[in-house]
Amino acid sequence: MTNTATPRPQQTPVTAVAVIGSSAVLLLATAALLNALLRQAPLPADLRNAAVQAHLVSVLLALPLGISQLVLRKGTGRHRIVGYVWLGLMVFTALVSFAVHTINPGGLSPIHIFSVLTLVAAPGIAWSARHGQVARHRRAVLGLIIGGLVIAGLFTFAPGRILGELLGRLLHGG
Repeated sequence: MTNTATPRPQQTPVTAVAVIGSSAVLLLATAALLNALLRQAPLPADLRNAAVQAHLVSVLLALPLGISQLVLRKGTGRHRIVGYVWLGLMVFTALVSFAVHTINPGGLSPIHIFSVLTLVAAPGIAWSARHGQVARHRRAVLGLIIGGLVIAGLFTFAPGRILGELLGRLLHGG
């Protein structure tokens, strides 16, 4: 049996943005949540919502998997398995987001566009990988990571959002 894995590609500026951005979102979210838990501070009311919790957990699982997919060797069995797990987490995250209404109670908000884009992109990501369309697969994955994890993730740190509130507590010693 031959190893059909491709060597690690040269890291492009777009890949660097995806890796650094995803890492920043993961670290900020983890720090904010751990600070709240270790201080045994009351959690924001919205964080007690099951949909919010499911959404947050699935994103926190998808972030490190996405980062690993960008920096480790492509075409291996590990890459395929982790890729399908990551894509499943992204689809789950998008679907459960439609039950999250913290910005616009009772309705969807502009940030839900990332959920729609995720659901549209996911089948194409799997299809292009299965059919050896590496460049298309790579562009779609990078787009989903930058849009669905980095940009959408950074919006969660805005004032008035759950992670924004927890990060504010961390930064202000509260």
